[in-house]
Amino acid sequence: MNRAKSTSHPLVMSLMLTIMVIVCGFQPRVWAAEFGTGLYLLGYQSSLAGYMPAPGFYLRNDFYVYQGNAQIMPFARRVEVDLRSRWITDLIAGSYVTRLKIFGANYAVGLVWSSATNSFLKGNLQFDTRFPRLNRFLDRRFGGSEEGDYTGVGDLVVTPISLGWHLSQFHIMAFGNLYAPVGSYNSDRRLNTGLNRWALEPNLAVTWLQPKYGQEVSLSLGYTVNFENPATQYRTGNEFHLEYYLGQHLPMGFALGLAGYIYQQVTADTGSGAALGAFHGQTIALGPCLTFNGKIAGHDIGLNARYYNELKVVNRFNGQAFFLTLSLGI
Repeated sequence: MNRAKSTSHPLVMSLMLTIMVIVCGFQPRVWAAEFGTGLYLLGYQSSLAGYMPAPGFYLRNDFYVYQGNAQIMPFARRVEVDLRSRWITDLIAGSYVTRLKIFGANYAVGLVWSSATNSFLKGNLQFDTRFPRLNRFLDRRFGGSEEGDYTGVGDLVVTPISLGWHLSQFHIMAFGNLYAPVGSYNSDRRLNTGLNRWALEPNLAVTWLQPKYGQEVSLSLGYTVNFENPATQYRTGNEFHLEYYLGQHLPMGFALGLAGYIYQQVTADTGSGAALGAFHGQTIALGPCLTFNGKIAGHDIGLNARYYNELKVVNRFNGQAFFLTLSLGI
């Protein structure tokens, strides 16, 4: 387990950035949400998002890689500038679909646990103010690059209730997630694998599947209500996310389509730790998705590979994501 280098003189850096804003008319773009990311992993849902499988126990493993850039970002009482970051995460989920019926739907429970490696490269800074001497001073003081990485466990996701309906060609799931801040976190550390905040998240997913010709449209939407990070007195605003998939099922269990997500922060960041003000993040992403669903020795098995390119990003990390998902019915 490697620890990232600590930020050198964060108060001096914050002061200099403030001076640039006031004196030089410099308008920084600050990334929304503490650490520039949310608890929900965008792109987690895609094909068959609203389809609850038959009663039984299911395991799911997701290998996730994200790489993105940010110019300026609030970072646990600090300001980080010109960041290039990479997340590598392994998520293991278990769910149990019962035979119990509630409002005509099957009842299920679930749990998601993860481990992650969070790494960054803080690139060269180029300051362009109206004062050449100030530019040279800032380049000497804050220029250069730093690298670091940290590996640890992620926060826990509990799904205490999930309801699934099968209504002819429509398949609907309604479920709620609880995020518990049990991941590795230290407010004095630049990199963490947990976000140190509780959150609640209602979700609704719908899949339309044409059984004869194999066309599929899936939508999954959720609303994350974040609570304050007590270590930094920073409360990230509430977040809306919509994931979508449009595809064609092919012979032998394969399907090919387009997957994507839309993210919008709908309330402002608040709290005494949100010293940079209230900012609203936005992301739109799209990419290819290839799936396979079949059986091995009588057990359901699913494979899903998808790539997302973020097309429009405001006040967040801007990059690309890749998922490789394996699901198995026990």
